[in-house]
Amino acid sequence: MTAPDSRPASGLLARALKKVGELTSPETRSGKVFTQAERGLTKVAARLAESPTFLRVSGGLMRRGFTLQIRRTSLMEKTLHSLRVPTSSEVDSLRDQLRRMGDQVEALGSQLEHVVELLERQEQPPAAPDATRSVSPTLAASPVPVPRRRRNGSAR
Repeated sequence: MTAPDSRPASGLLARALKKVGELTSPETRSGKVFTQAERGLTKVAARLAESPTFLRVSGGLMRRGFTLQIRRTSLMEKTLHSLRVPTSSEVDSLRDQLRRMGDQVEALGSQLEHVVELLERQEQPPAAPDATRSVSPTLAASPVPVPRRRRNGSAR
């Protein structure tokens, strides 16, 4: 059995939009009322935005809200500390430190790879100018290369 489709029928959406258009149209009675109400509310909002009293009161309320939020967060952190549980800010700080440490380890790994490559170049014997010399096969074999790890952890 399939679940019923949660989307409204396209005809229903079209009818709803058409009805909203009719209600807000300036030619209809409801549209005229809507337009007048919108103009009135716009004037009131403009006057409030310019009112020093409103701005002072709303600023004070916002300040109180922020102060309450800071106090609530501080109380929560103190409670978590008393329970020996790390706070979210401490977890975020540790996460940032681990990320920076991982970056440093990656940089150190790259530097070590570069040093190993330089040492391998120095250890390679110079090419013999006399190619007619007889060399035993065991001495002519090159040393076995040691696989190195790439940054993503896979061997080369």
